[in-house]
Amino acid sequence: MPNRKGARNAYYFFVLEKLPELRRRGLAVASVSEAIPHCSEDWAMLTDEQKEKYAEKARQWKAKKLEKPPCQVTAPLPTQTQNRVPVSDISSALRKCDQVVLETSFYFLNIFSHGVLPPHCNQRFLPCEIGCIKYSLKDGIIADFHHFIDPGEVPRGFRFHCQAAGDITHKIPISGFELATANHSVVLRELYTFIQPHWGTWPPVYCKSDDHFRVNWCLNHMAREAGTVNHLVLLSAEDLVVDLYYQKLQKEPSKTWVCNTLDASMWDYSVNTRCRWHEENDVLFCALATCKKIAYCISNSLANMYEIQLTSSHLPLREKDSQSTINPKMIVLDAGRFQVI
Repeated sequence: MPNRKGARNAYYFFVLEKLPELRRRGLAVASVSEAIPHCSEDWAMLTDEQKEKYAEKARQWKAKKLEKPPCQVTAPLPTQTQNRVPVSDISSALRKCDQVVLETSFYFLNIFSHGVLPPHCNQRFLPCEIGCIKYSLKDGIIADFHHFIDPGEVPRGFRFHCQAAGDITHKIPISGFELATANHSVVLRELYTFIQPHWGTWPPVYCKSDDHFRVNWCLNHMAREAGTVNHLVLLSAEDLVVDLYYQKLQKEPSKTWVCNTLDASMWDYSVNTRCRWHEENDVLFCALATCKKIAYCISNSLANMYEIQLTSSHLPLREKDSQSTINPKMIVLDAGRFQVI
């Protein structure tokens, strides 16, 4: 998994390359892990071609690691005074590896915005809704977090655009919205309470790759507004699925399969998925729902592989008429979850 000890992905090698520059700027970064929060924005601005150099380094590193698979049980060579390690003992050790994976908690996060401004603008997004869940393969969705965010002082460009065009995705008003009672400081403080560090280390947080830049920008923006730093390291949900698959079968699934798995729309209208406001107003796009649907997809795809007993915490109850529900993608064409100005 991306958070396993010693794991190195493309972002790791990018941060490693940036270390000397960060130190020249006077930042006290002694290791890659300490430098990660300072490099996320620079990483998000790279093109896919620029990221490929670091992805290749990660592939080369991983190829070397594959020579010794994770959780490998190394038994002493048999001698005249030693007996071979029973097969049952080796199987037991492998089951313990699976148990660690099953009990590990993952956090899925999404932040929706009223819109997006061009790259030359300092204010890129206006956060309006945040959703997060705590999930494990064993227990399913353990807890959830949801807030509407008070936009505070709205830049003129945002206000003009939202009032003129309206919000075609999540429908949240830019002003006069009584549920948006929490400002950036309150929301971030409560989010940090929800995602608590373990032994002084913050657990990784995942979102889909298409949402990464927006969510990461909003986290950093909210931290600046609150006068603090962003403690959360945002990773790819697609990479998590790849690693969970590899952990069990020692081979990687195709990227196409992973993306199709996480893009499944079968739970778009499932009960207890959207927040109450979006459910009552029958609006598909909800920050909390996007997080829950990642969990549903993982549970549905990996349950048999990990021999998981599915419960209502893993998958929502299916409504009788769910099969006849019109696919919302036929109605909202390429809404993209936020508007481009």
